[in-house]
Amino acid sequence: MAMFHLLPLAVALLSVTYVEGQVPGFGKCPTVNVQQDFDIKPYMGPWYEIEKFPAAFESGKCVRANYTLLPNGHVKVDNEGTLSDGKIDIRIGDLYNPDPKYPAKLAVRFASAAPYGDYWVLKTDYKTYTFIWSCSDVLGLGNVQFLWILAREHAIDQALIDDLHKLATGYGIDVSHMTTTDQSGCTN
Repeated sequence: MAMFHLLPLAVALLSVTYVEGQVPGFGKCPTVNVQQDFDIKPYMGPWYEIEKFPAAFESGKCVRANYTLLPNGHVKVDNEGTLSDGKIDIRIGDLYNPDPKYPAKLAVRFASAAPYGDYWVLKTDYKTYTFIWSCSDVLGLGNVQFLWILAREHAIDQALIDDLHKLATGYGIDVSHMTTTDQSGCTN
């Protein structure tokens, strides 16, 4: 009986996250495999956003991230993108590994008062692409997901994108929500 009282709340929460752009799902987060033997050092440097699940906290074109390893083992994340009015939106984040047994299961936040969210590297070759996923359960009834394909260049081969979509689909992640980030005319 208590479960039926929680259902409207869960639906409302999932609706709010959908309006803000994240991708909601019913049930628990899908089970995924992360990159085996992940090494943070070759991951450092610039990455360009190729595709993503829409996110309320991210907009514009020429979106990129630059990762810098800090002496304390954390990673400084410099995200920037060009807004429609031409202004550059910059967000600085903190990325770290909360459990060394799982080096590809990272956590990130972009405000010191904010909780860390999942940043799981599903697959990367370090020099061409990385495939990042995040999922949070909502009351055990639903979930909210984020998914990104980043690349070292402003574009990557469509066959690689298709392979990454197949990988996600195999985990039960609905890639139909992916949107392409405009990287045309970017100077960074």
